[in-house]
Amino acid sequence: MGRHERAAKTTLKEATALASGIIDSVRHDLRREETRLEQEMRDRVEAVQDILNEVASIQDAISAGSTEVRKDLERARKKLVKNGDREMMSTQIIGAANRLGELRLLHLDSVKRTQAILARPPSAVDIIERLTKDLLKLSGSWESSAREIDEAIADVVDINPPIEMIELSRELNNNGYDLVLAGDNRDPENIEIQRNKIREMTGEENPDYS
Repeated sequence: MGRHERAAKTTLKEATALASGIIDSVRHDLRREETRLEQEMRDRVEAVQDILNEVASIQDAISAGSTEVRKDLERARKKLVKNGDREMMSTQIIGAANRLGELRLLHLDSVKRTQAILARPPSAVDIIERLTKDLLKLSGSWESSAREIDEAIADVVDINPPIEMIELSRELNNNGYDLVLAGDNRDPENIEIQRNKIREMTGEENPDYS
């Protein structure tokens, strides 16, 4: 195994270790965020649960109370039509109006309590916004680790030509081999032709090497 292959294997092993590391890191970070998200959402729901249940019970009581008062009012109206008992009807109207006022105050109080508990931070939206910001911060760390992996992969093979190839090129170009090819015709033009032949065959005329 040549030194370049050995170096490549070593570097690839390091890149593999880095890749495994970032995968573990991302998995750990996401699990931690998931656990925190679950707890925050659970706390959010539990914080409003008792009051919302109580408010819902109050709303049921308001509905039942309103229905009862309306039935009483309807019975009184029928008696008014049947017996002409205007005084009883007046009493019933006053009682129904007072009861409606009480029910309305109870409703307004339940609305205020509901709005207060819903406005208590952090809201579900606040929790998700926090999660999004944290993930953006974490992604910066992940990206930095990913860049190390790409750099390690890029180092697997040196894009510069091996020193042995450079030395061979110098050997062919600098030790008079163009004169050997020129033979007895030492005309400068012929020597230049031979020199260019060597450069063309070795690929040095390739624009990628210019």
